[in-house]
Amino acid sequence: MVAHLIHSRSRRRHAPLLTINCAAMPDTLLESELFGHARGSFTDAYRDKRGLFESANGGTIFLDEISNL
Repeated sequence: MVAHLIHSRSRRRHAPLLTINCAAMPDTLLESELFGHARGSFTDAYRDKRGLFESANGGTIFLDEISNL
């Protein structure tokens, strides 16, 4: 709730607020989620995927439960 409040009152409020629950994310997938990947870069990578940093595009990324990494 605090992250949403801060985002809504910031200059970035018109850009997306993306949240990722780090506790639910396996260590092996975190890099791909944050930075994205290209098709064929690893097994089961059947298409290009944009990462959260690119998807936020001037917005905010909230890393929930980051202490669990």
